[in-house]
Amino acid sequence: MENNIVAYKKLQAGDDSEFSELVLLFNKVFQSPNYVNSLNVKRLLNNPNFVCFVAYIDNKIVGGLTAYELEMYDQEGSTMYIYDLAVSEDYQRNGIGSRLVNEIMDYCRAKKIKDMFVQADEVDRHAIQFYKRIGGEQSKTFHFSFKTFD
Repeated sequence: MENNIVAYKKLQAGDDSEFSELVLLFNKVFQSPNYVNSLNVKRLLNNPNFVCFVAYIDNKIVGGLTAYELEMYDQEGSTMYIYDLAVSEDYQRNGIGSRLVNEIMDYCRAKKIKDMFVQADEVDRHAIQFYKRIGGEQSKTFHFSFKTFD
């Protein structure tokens, strides 16, 4: 990654093509089907509780994260949930993921959002090590999933 300048940007309404490019990167990194739902891309970018940061090198998206601001009823303010975070395999372990987390933390501080959380599957050792290394505190929480229809 020598001599490559990384730029960071918070996506906003109208940045559909950039968000679609990030979704394709997520699909590749997470080994998911190569699909982008254009209607959801547009809808999410217009949702004030949805946040997306991307990292660019030479106008190409090499990483990004998506998050949701969750309004709370049992405390003042909101909390931030990081939904996805990925960096292209060619650019991993160069500080891009850490900087993306710092970008969302700065955003949270500016909005007076006091806490943020992210989930990592037990089998995803790289993600667990990454979040611990950048200061995340691991909790013993169980995640339950429900199918609402077939």
